[in-house]
Amino acid sequence: MTGKTKTVKKKARRDDEALAAACPLARARELGIRQVLDRHGELVGDLPEPALDEATLRRLYEAMVLVRAIDERGWKLQRSGRVEFWIPSRGLEAVHTAATIAFEPEDWIFLGYRHPGMLLLRGAPLLQLFVQYFGRGPDLYKGRRLPTLMGDKRLNLVPMTTQVGSYIPHATGAAWAAKIRGDDTRVLTIFGDGSSSRGEFHSAMNFAGVFKPPVVYICENNGWAVTTPTDVQTASATFAQKGDAYAVRNLRVDGNDPLAVYAVTHEARELSAEEPTLIEAVTYRTGFHTSSDNPDLYRSEEDVAMWKAWDPLTRMRKYLENKGFWSEAEETRLWARCEVEMQAAIDEAEAMPLPEPETMFDDTFAEPTWMIEEQKAALLDDLRQES
Repeated sequence: MTGKTKTVKKKARRDDEALAAACPLARARELGIRQVLDRHGELVGDLPEPALDEATLRRLYEAMVLVRAIDERGWKLQRSGRVEFWIPSRGLEAVHTAATIAFEPEDWIFLGYRHPGMLLLRGAPLLQLFVQYFGRGPDLYKGRRLPTLMGDKRLNLVPMTTQVGSYIPHATGAAWAAKIRGDDTRVLTIFGDGSSSRGEFHSAMNFAGVFKPPVVYICENNGWAVTTPTDVQTASATFAQKGDAYAVRNLRVDGNDPLAVYAVTHEARELSAEEPTLIEAVTYRTGFHTSSDNPDLYRSEEDVAMWKAWDPLTRMRKYLENKGFWSEAEETRLWARCEVEMQAAIDEAEAMPLPEPETMFDDTFAEPTWMIEEQKAALLDDLRQES
């Protein structure tokens, strides 16, 4: 290595350190952001290391990697015209995966559209996800929903509605029902920071403050409400403190630290029998908002690079390596396995037939109305004439 090459590499490292130091996560204690790991996977945060065994830690990391791999492949599928739409989750892998592990399988989760790890960790096969992405006939939602708007009531996972935040009162109501019944069911709902600008969020918070349903709210503060930055969206210093107006327990957590997310979410679940909690997970969407987006129009490359220095996958991997639970060889095998499994799911899903056109009229009412039947007959008649 020449002296010039060494100088260039040293400068690049200094630049990387400067970018990392500019990230809010570097000032977690000062900003009241709970944390377990620094960006190098070291235990330097204000929260103690959670008591998770090696198998659970590996399962969490492997789920995060698979979510990243799915996102990368899904983006390519959309850009090549094989999937109609894509909602990336790059940079947001830690929040929803760690939160899922913190809850019990019998608990209900109302998820958003960047949370495929919730299905995977609850046991949904990879094929089920790709059937939904391609909108094929066996899809639980019969190909009617945008790709990544998923759920499965068999796994106690309620899919989000297209209107962001509109499902927050639904989660609150489900938790209230559990409390009325007197069972041990708990409810988790996760949504983006933009949802806090909707009236449904405030209605749910007000109800939660008064009636104390066993629910945990996670506001995934990913830096942007589509193209709107935080300082334009709200005058509040944090999203967590919005809970103060409704007497709802609240806190902030490093959303790129899966161990911290697990710790605060697990604690919130345990406390939910007495009071709900609003958690602001401070993270960043390093990818596009959707496949119809161009983030270069509203954010800088430096901002993205700053947050990439705190990438959740890198931090979790380094933590596992520090504990002797992971190696370079295992990392290579994991990514190769993800690629093989995804390709198999893609091949099988893409070969499936599309839903029959008349199924669009199903499930609107418990019993079809005369109007629905008339429209269905007209559609089938038109299709027969065209064929």
